[in-house]
Amino acid sequence: MKKQTFSIPLVLCLLLITCTKYDRPATTPSLTAGAASANVAPVLNGAALTTPFTTAYVEVNSNSFHNPGCFTYGSPAKQVFAFAVIFAANINADASGNAVLYFNPQVQSTLTSGNIAYLQSLGIKVLLTVLGNHENAGWGCFTTYATADSFAVQCAKAVTQYGLDGIDIDDEYSTCTTNTVSALRSALGTGKYITKALFDDTQYFSATYNGKKAGDILDYGWEMTYGNTNYSGRLQPYLNAGMPKSKLAIGVDIGGTDETTAAQFVKNNGYAAVMTYNISTTSQTNLSKVTKTLFGSNTSVTANCLQ
Repeated sequence: MKKQTFSIPLVLCLLLITCTKYDRPATTPSLTAGAASANVAPVLNGAALTTPFTTAYVEVNSNSFHNPGCFTYGSPAKQVFAFAVIFAANINADASGNAVLYFNPQVQSTLTSGNIAYLQSLGIKVLLTVLGNHENAGWGCFTTYATADSFAVQCAKAVTQYGLDGIDIDDEYSTCTTNTVSALRSALGTGKYITKALFDDTQYFSATYNGKKAGDILDYGWEMTYGNTNYSGRLQPYLNAGMPKSKLAIGVDIGGTDETTAAQFVKNNGYAAVMTYNISTTSQTNLSKVTKTLFGSNTSVTANCLQ
C-alpha cells in the first residue's frame, strides 16, 4: 500500500462511471469473447442495504467464487454475505500508455463460470475489484476527463456484459504520481454500485467536481488496514471527509484474530458493515465470530457446497 497525491481526475472517474450506461455502445471486441449470454437488469438506484451487513472479498487466483454462497446463519437460513467481490481485475497500460481493463485467466474464468448468476440468485450482489498492476496505469493516472471517461466506459461494458452489480475501486499498485477516481458514475448509471477499498486515501475526498465529492458518489467504502484494532481511528478520517457511517465498513482478514472485536465495533457504533478478506473453504470458524456478534447466530455451511 502506498500513499499517493490527489488531483481532480479522481473525482472525474467516479462521476463518469455513474452516467447512464445506455449512452454507450453495448459491446467491445476486447470484452466479447466468452461473455455471458444474458445481461442482468440493473437494480434501481443501487439501493442502500439494511445495516449491518457483511461483504466477502475472494482472491480468485486461489479460491472459488462459488463459496460466498455456501455460508448461512440463523433459522430459517439467511445468506451471510450481502456483497461478494471478485478480486481482482487490473488496469494495465497498452503500448501507447492508454489504460486497458485486463482480466487474468482466473478472473476471466470466474466471469464466465456461472457463479455470478448463482450468487445473485441467492440475493448476493456481485462486484468486480479493479486495481493497478505495477504499471504506469491506474485510478491515479488519469489526467483528463477524456482519458478517465475512456476507461470508465470499459468498466461499464464489463459490468453489462457479465451481469455484475458494480465496480469496486482499489487504487493500489500503479506507478503514477497523480491520482484520479471519478469517471465511473457517469458510465454505470445510478442502478449499479460503486465501492472503494479505503487505505491512506482521505486526501482524495476533499476535491469537488460538479458539486460532488468522492464520498457523495461512492455507495460504500471498506477500510482495509487489517489487524489494526483502532477501528475508530481507521474510520474517523472518512467521517471528517463527509462520508456517513451508513457507507463505511471495517475490513478484517478472515484468517486474522479480530473478527469479534471488529464486528462489535460496527454493531455498537452504527457503521454499515464488516468486510471480510479472503473467503475460502476454511472460513467458517472465523465467520461465526462475525455473524454471532452481528446477528446472534453462528455461521453454517450448506452441505456439499464448498469448492
